[in-house]
Amino acid sequence: MWKGNRILLALCALIMAMMICGGGSTLLAQTITWAERPLLNWERDALKIFERNNYDKVIDMAQNQENDPNGNAPLLTYYGHAQKYYLERNRASAAYYKQHYQITLNRLSGANLTVLTRLIASPQTSWNKKINKKFLDAAFKKAATEEYLGAILFYLESPNPEVAKGATAALRSILQQKRNIVMNGGTLSNFDRVWMSSDRLLKLLVRKTGETSSPVTGFISKMPAFARKKVMGGAPACLALIEDPALPLLRQAASMGNANAAAAIQLIEDARGARLARYPNSTWYSATGS
Repeated sequence: MWKGNRILLALCALIMAMMICGGGSTLLAQTITWAERPLLNWERDALKIFERNNYDKVIDMAQNQENDPNGNAPLLTYYGHAQKYYLERNRASAAYYKQHYQITLNRLSGANLTVLTRLIASPQTSWNKKINKKFLDAAFKKAATEEYLGAILFYLESPNPEVAKGATAALRSILQQKRNIVMNGGTLSNFDRVWMSSDRLLKLLVRKTGETSSPVTGFISKMPAFARKKVMGGAPACLALIEDPALPLLRQAASMGNANAAAAIQLIEDARGARLARYPNSTWYSATGS
């Protein structure tokens, strides 16, 4: 009898261990990979040809491309004509450049980011800064969904300031969506809790907060909460949407004299106060505290 009970207990322990390990594996599998989408072979070839200033061939490749799931053929065609207009004063390309601007802009999405970030970083397109920025902002705005989360996190670390800025804006939009879940009475998934509170993301945003320059930082504590929320954007705004997980790193930075960190802490306190006023038993990730 005792032997039978011991076998039963051992089986129960084994089942529990498997459940724990399984749960851990599930949680691990839910972590996000910081990576941009890979280039297709023809996209890689077209970009190399673009770098060699052979814009006619780029246009020809793009216009005859049948496998274009990312929608980069129109983008490469547009940039090919832009270069011919600027460098050669080609009349047909000048007309294309002007007439297809809005069409190309409206087509942009997160799927274009891998090619677009390379085009706008190319020395050849530096003359086209205004359109480069508009295209980049439009693509990142459309990319502000979980489908492109890994790419957005990847671009946060870009050495190109415009790319990093666009990624920060897209991240803020996603974080606002997550914040809305809690403020509307819901609870974030384990997946969201893991990536939002990851050390890598928090350390990066705190570092970016320290790099941010704002004339209002010195007297932000004297502003009403609604005004603080409007004037502080970028990385500090992202940290305020994440909330509690960011506080330890921000307090450490503030103790070392980082005024921007102190301002970000104030934003988090505002956000925390608004949440607790609506849901007294809530946490940063759940309106019910579960």
